[in-house]
Amino acid sequence: MSTEYPHPGYPAVAAEAGDAKRTRNGRTGIGIGLLVAGALDVVGMVWLYSQYGSLIDALSESERGEVVVGDALNVLFILALLGSGIWNIAARRSRSLAPPIAALALSGVGLAFAVMNVLEALNTTGTTPGLFVLFLNLGILVQAVGLIRGR
Repeated sequence: MSTEYPHPGYPAVAAEAGDAKRTRNGRTGIGIGLLVAGALDVVGMVWLYSQYGSLIDALSESERGEVVVGDALNVLFILALLGSGIWNIAARRSRSLAPPIAALALSGVGLAFAVMNVLEALNTTGTTPGLFVLFLNLGILVQAVGLIRGR
């Protein structure tokens, strides 16, 4: 029998956790949270288009281009959320750190977007929008950091 020695070329793996069930539940929770965040973003985009879709004709060509680029980036972000959520659920028995790191990055970006959304709503309307997505992204972020650190 041969002995395996660690090589720098191997992908990062989580440390051997004594509590594999906790790690598996953490990865499942992260995946479900990302899927919920992606679904809420899809619902938000559909709602915005149902409310303001008819106003796109009134925009100038450059403003319309900005809307198209912003929406394309939002669709890519939604696809990344959904893909990372599926990846975290599918890899819940794995020791690889790549899915939680991807979730950490995406939830950080989502948290930044949610904070900007809240600040913009406060400045324009003076009311606070629903903070569920903000707290959802914060929870995913905390869960991913705890999973990566091995706690």
